Amino acid sequence: MWQAIDIAGSGASVDQTWIDTIGGNVANMNDGVTPGQPVYQAQYVDAAAQAEPGNPQPTGDGFGVRVQSIVAGPAQGQLEYDPTDPVANAQGDVEFPVVDLGTEMTDLVQSQTSYQANSAVMSHATSAYQSILSIKA
Repeated sequence: MWQAIDIAGSGASVDQTWIDTIGGNVANMNDGVTPGQPVYQAQYVDAAAQAEPGNPQPTGDGFGVRVQSIVAGPAQGQLEYDPTDPVANAQGDVEFPVVDLGTEMTDLVQSQTSYQANSAVMSHATSAYQSILSIKA
């Protein structure tokens, strides 16, 4: 029973990291810079199977998931012509991060749904465990 709670908890933790990275991407998607300056790089969660305790290699046998890394998106942004922008270069170009709002919103729905599912599993497993403990012989 505890294993179900641990597995769902690991999923919820990965989901929360995913939600946080999406929030950062959306918050920074309109941060224009002068071309040639560092531009915000979108972040993406790379999740992997959680290894069995005491075994460094994941077996895929239901020990949960973990954030393996946060992967950075393209270092080069997309140029837009806007000579009225204060950060525009002499040609009137501004460089913006490569972040697609539609993709981010789709990922947000998926991550929230996954988080809710993992939370429900933890809640149901906890209720089942409490019911087992309340059984009197």
